[in-house]
This record gives sequence, structure tokens and C-alpha cells, in this order.
Amino acid sequence: MIERWETFFHALRDHLSKANEKNPSVRYWKYTTLRAEIINVIKKNRPKLLTTFPPAREVMEHLQRIGWTQPIKVQYPEEASPIEFFLADMEAGENELIDPLELLQAYLPSGVICYFSTLVYYELTTQVTAHHHIARLNRPKPKADLGNIELSKFDESTERIKRNPLGREIFRFHDVAYYETRRDASLIPGIQIRVVSPRSWLRVTTIEQTLLDTLFQPLRCGGEAVVLEAWEVGVKRIDADRMAEHLAKIGREDLDRRVGAILDLVGADFSSTLLGSRLKRLKEQLAGGSQDAANIPLLPSFTFTGWNDTWKVQVP
Repeated sequence: MIERWETFFHALRDHLSKANEKNPSVRYWKYTTLRAEIINVIKKNRPKLLTTFPPAREVMEHLQRIGWTQPIKVQYPEEASPIEFFLADMEAGENELIDPLELLQAYLPSGVICYFSTLVYYELTTQVTAHHHIARLNRPKPKADLGNIELSKFDESTERIKRNPLGREIFRFHDVAYYETRRDASLIPGIQIRVVSPRSWLRVTTIEQTLLDTLFQPLRCGGEAVVLEAWEVGVKRIDADRMAEHLAKIGREDLDRRVGAILDLVGADFSSTLLGSRLKRLKEQLAGGSQDAANIPLLPSFTFTGWNDTWKVQVP
């Protein structure tokens, strides 16, 4: 039996040695995901392990007893199913600091970390993390169906029941709430993989998409003060051409106007870039009256007393 366990441990270690697209985190695991991977390892090595090798549930209990995995305690809403997380790292100490974004990625390996979480990740805010978000992407809706739906409402248009404006709370860790949200894939073209370590990747919005997201869902990004701070810091670090590419793919004239207005507000000049050229064309259309532009606030669901006549946008 000892030889079979050695065979299993060797195969499992190899299986969990490198992050991949399917499992961006192979250090942090949700119980159900890790159990599925253990079942796969057992199946692939069945000739050597034989049919009498313990089932995955017992294997997981044994891994925990010998310290191969360590449980991570989280709290979850009463109406939600219990969630169990594990740290699979023999070299980790008992008081290993848990990375909140890696934990979030482990919850939904195919999800995209966004909103306040990425503002903190890119150091675009000095505020303490108020909450974390991971997005499950829906199929893009046809552009013809968008009309003039407000960005903040369209972003989760498939969720028609009354809901928490921050999304669906999935668990809490160290008194910080973690939310899952659904997003239309056409509104989030800026996604990238960031390598934390060979065993840990993060699927996150780009810094440019993160800033655009503040104009989609300002509440989920921390509110007005956080949004303005993020743009003041972010304009010095963004790739303006990439932001222009994101805007072109999203194709929302109201979002372009908000970008123009907030760039005016923070005093940023991108006139010599693709972003500047894109905004200049829209500005000329608005000035010429060819665009029938409805008045909109800089941030959806917020009311402001200032006015930017160039972009027809209410501003702070």
C-alpha cells in the first residue's frame, strides 16, 4: 500500500506543479475542484494504484492529516451552500498569508477578477480593500439589442431578480466580502493572464479595462472618490492605444463620452495617440450636432451639479 501511495503522491505533485488555463491556481483549491483533479490522477494511474486504492474523499482526508493540504476557513451566507478551500503547498507554514485574489481565482477558475479587486492589484487606489469581485462571462448580446441601456444596468442584464447592487456574495474572508457577478463578454475585451508564480496565475482585467470598468460600475469599484483617484493615478500608466482598442470593441458612444469627460477632469492629454484621435472624432460630431446625445452623468446612478458641455456629461 505504501508503494501505491508514493506513486499517487508523485503523480499528484506533478499534476499540481504548474498553473494552466483550466486551473490558474494550483496552490489554492475549492474542495470540489481539487476532488475532481484527484479523481483524474487516480484514473490515469489506475493500473499501478489498483481498484482497491481509496476513493477521492478518503484521499483528501489523508492529505489533510499529513499536512499535504491545509484548510482555509471562510464564512458564507446562510442561504448559500458551504464552501471549503484548501492550500495545497507542503512548503507553506501554518501562518501562511492567504492571497485574496488567488483565493478568488480558485473559487471560479474560468472567472475574471475585476472592479475594486483590480484597482487594488494595480495600486490605483490608496483605499483599503472594501470587497472583491470575480466575473462569470455571459455570451455577448447583439449590438442592435443594446440601444441606450445604461452601462451599469446592462452589465448584469441577465439578472432580473432584485439583487445586492454589489453582486452575489459568495463568501467572506477576514471580514471582507467576496462577490460573483455576471458580465456580458462584449463589455470586457481587456482580459489578461498575470503570472504570480509558476503555480499561480491570475485572470484579470487590464489596467485600461479596469479604469473603463469604473465608468461601468462605480459602486463596485468603491464609489466616486476611488474612481477619481484611480483615473488621476492611472492616466500616467495606461497604454492609450490599448484603451482605444478596448473602446472600439465595446462600441458604446456613452462610454467614450464619459472617458472624454473624465480625462478633461483630471487634465490628461492624449491628443497624439489613437485614443486622442478617437475622442477627437466624437468631439467634432457632438460639436457639429450630428450626434443626438442625451445628457448623462459621469458615473452611472450618480448625480452631479457640474457640466461638461463638450461631452454633454454631468461632472463633479
